[in-house]
Amino acid sequence: MDKKYVLLFKDIAKATVISASSVMDYNREKGDEKGLETATLMRNDFQNLVNVIEAAGDDYVPTQPEAARLLVGSYVMANQLNDKIKAINKAITGYKDDVIPKLQKIVDEAGTDEALAKKMANEFFVIKDNK
Repeated sequence: MDKKYVLLFKDIAKATVISASSVMDYNREKGDEKGLETATLMRNDFQNLVNVIEAAGDDYVPTQPEAARLLVGSYVMANQLNDKIKAINKAITGYKDDVIPKLQKIVDEAGTDEALAKKMANEFFVIKDNK
């Protein structure tokens, strides 16, 4: 097995430990004991996997149960990356469709008239309550 996959598997396991730890903190904050227990088990399970991979070093080859854990970790990481991509795309759309056109209109129409620029900004940059 290629050493780069060993490193990838270790990174997947470590990232899943971090993710499970975050879920633990969230569940602790919300008082969700069952969720905390589940996240703690997941964190511990993946930390044990990290330890196994580190102990084996470049000679690591996953067993079937370890491959199953790495599969779960890969799904978790892929879903988190997908969520981040969606959030970034939403931000980009907000800039392109909202902020940039409004700022461009202020720049184009107000020129050096500061009072007009402020008036336009006060009109354009209002967040309407979505309730």
